[in-house]
Amino acid sequence: MISRTILLGFATSCSISTHAFQNSHRNDMLLLLLRRHPSSSSSSQHFDSIRLRSRPSISSFSPILQSSASEKESPAKPVLSAIESLLESGNIDAAISELRSEENAGREIAPSLYHAIIEACCAGGGGGDRGSHDKRYREQNRSQSQSTVGHYDKHNDRLEMATSLVYSMATPTPHAYDILISGFARRGRCSDALNLLQKMEQTFPFSNNNNNNNSNSRNNNNNKTNNSNPTDLLPSLTTYQTVLLSLATTSQFDQTMSLLTHMRRRGIRPTIYTYNSLLNACAQSKPPRWKEALSFLSQCQREPGITPDLVSYTTAMRACARARKSKKALEIFRVIQDMGMELDVYCYTTAMNACANDGNWKTALALMEEMAERGISPNEFTYSVAITACGNGGQWSKALELLDKMRSMNMKINTITYNSAISALAKAARTESKQQRRFDYHPTTPPESGNSDPGTLWRHALEIINNMEREGVKRDVFTYSSAINTCGAAGRWEEAVDLIRAMKEEDGGRDTRPNKVTYTSAIVACGNSGQWDAAFDLFNEMKREGLRPDLVAYNALIAAGMNGNKPDEVFDLWIELCQPNKENISPDIVTLTEVIATLDRASGKSNREKISYSPKLSSEA
Repeated sequence: MISRTILLGFATSCSISTHAFQNSHRNDMLLLLLRRHPSSSSSSQHFDSIRLRSRPSISSFSPILQSSASEKESPAKPVLSAIESLLESGNIDAAISELRSEENAGREIAPSLYHAIIEACCAGGGGGDRGSHDKRYREQNRSQSQSTVGHYDKHNDRLEMATSLVYSMATPTPHAYDILISGFARRGRCSDALNLLQKMEQTFPFSNNNNNNNSNSRNNNNNKTNNSNPTDLLPSLTTYQTVLLSLATTSQFDQTMSLLTHMRRRGIRPTIYTYNSLLNACAQSKPPRWKEALSFLSQCQREPGITPDLVSYTTAMRACARARKSKKALEIFRVIQDMGMELDVYCYTTAMNACANDGNWKTALALMEEMAERGISPNEFTYSVAITACGNGGQWSKALELLDKMRSMNMKINTITYNSAISALAKAARTESKQQRRFDYHPTTPPESGNSDPGTLWRHALEIINNMEREGVKRDVFTYSSAINTCGAAGRWEEAVDLIRAMKEEDGGRDTRPNKVTYTSAIVACGNSGQWDAAFDLFNEMKREGLRPDLVAYNALIAAGMNGNKPDEVFDLWIELCQPNKENISPDIVTLTEVIATLDRASGKSNREKISYSPKLSSEA
C-alpha cells in the first residue's frame, strides 16, 4: 500500500484533468468520507524538497494520484481529494476548514498540504487596492504583538490566512516562508515581507561555522566565482532577492541598501541578477533614482566574483536618461565603449534617448549613424527616439524624413512615434508664431533649415492624422492636442474645431475623449484668430462635458476676447474670476494684463470707467 506521504507528495507536485470532479455532488461526498476516515501518521521529510515555484491559478492544484496495479488505494486519498477538490473549485475557506478539522483531530499533516493551501491563499491575495489594503492591515495589527501578526481575521484576508497556516505548522518549513514572503511582496506589503524574513532568520539561525567553511572553500578555489551561495544557509538568496526587489520597487532604497549589507554578513552573496533587478527598479521608479542606480552599479563592480554585463550598464544609463541626466548616461556609454564590450541596439537606443531628453538631436543622429557603421540595425523604438530628439530640438523636417524612411523600410510606426513627429511640428509652430508676433521679427533662416512658416506645418500635422487613420494606428488625446496646437499657431481655428469634433466622433473611448488641455488648445487656436464666438462656445461645451475650466482656460478665453475686441465679455469673465469659487481660481498677472489691455483699447468712456469700478482691478492697476 502506498504510504500517505507518497500520495501527498504526488498530490502537490502534479496535476490532473478535472473530469473526475465534474459532478456537483462530489465535494459533499468527499467531505463525508473525510470526516469518517482516520488518517495515519507519516513523516514530513519527503515534502520539504517539494517546491511550488510559480504563481499558480486555482486550477493548478489538481493532483495526479498515481499508483501501480499491484498497490492498493491509500486510505488518505479521501482527505487529499476533498481538500484538493475544494482548492480546484476556488473554495479556499472550506479547504482551510477541513485542514483545521484535521489539526483539531490531532492528526499529523504533511507540510506539502500546507504548502498547497498557502500557495492558493497567496495566489488569490487579499483583493482591493494595494495601498489601502496595506494601510488597513497595519491599523488592524498595530496593537498586536509580533506573534499574533497575520492571525486569521474576520475580513477573510487571504494573506492573513496564509500567515496563520505557516504558524500552525508543527515546524514551519523554509518553503512555507518563501511562499508567504513572495505573496506579501507581490501585494506591495514589503514591511510584512521584511518582518517575515527576520522571523525566518530567527527560525533558521545564522551559522558562523557554515559561513567560515564556505568562505574557506571559495578562497581555496580561485577558478570558481564567489557568487556561488552555499545551499545550507537560510534564508536563501532567492528569498533575500524577493524582499530586496520589493523594497526597491516601493522606493525604500535605504532599507534596500541595509538588507543588501546584512545578507552579505550572513554569507549570502548577491549575483548579477540581483544587481540588474535593483538597477531596473531604480530606472522604473518615479522619479527615477539615478543616484541609487550608480551606487548599485559601483557595488556590482566591486563585488567579488561577478562583473557588470551590458544589461547592467544599459539599465544604469536608462535610469540616468529618464532622470534627464544625459551627461551621466553618455559617460557610462563611453566607458563601456572603451571597455570594448559588444554593444547592441538597446544600448545605443538608451544613449540616444538620453540625448533626446535634452534636445541634443545632433548627437542622437550621430549615434544612429554609428550604429549603421557597426552593422547594428535600428529598430522601431530607435527611430521613435531619434524623431523625439529632432522634435525636442526643433528639427521638424528631419523628424518627417525619419518617418518617411521608416515607411520606406516597411517598419511598423506606432502611436508614440507618430506623436513624436506631431509634437515636433507643434513646438516648431509655437516657436515661429511667437517670433512672428514680435515687432522686430525678421526671418533669417530659409524654410529648408527646419524653421519654416507655421502656415505649412499644420498641413503636415493633418497629414499625419490621416496617415494614422489609413494605417490603422490608434490616435489618442496627445495626438489630437498636438495637431490642434499646430493649427492654432497657424491661425487655422476652423481645423482646430474640426479636430475636436473628430475626437468626439472617433470610437476610442477615454483615449480620444477631449479633455481640459485639448479644449484649452482649441480655445487658444480660436483666440489667436480673434474668433470670440467659437472660443466661447468651446468654453461652454467644456463645462457641459463636466470639465471645470482652470485659470489657463480662462486666460485663453480672455485672450480671445481681447483679440476679438469684446470688452464687456472680458470684464464679465474678470468679475467671475474674482468671485469665490469651488476651484479656488483667482486671477494672475496674465489675466490682469489682458483685461486692462482689452478695456484700455476699447472705445467709449464706460469701458475705461470699468477699471476704477472694479476694486480689485483698480488696486492691481
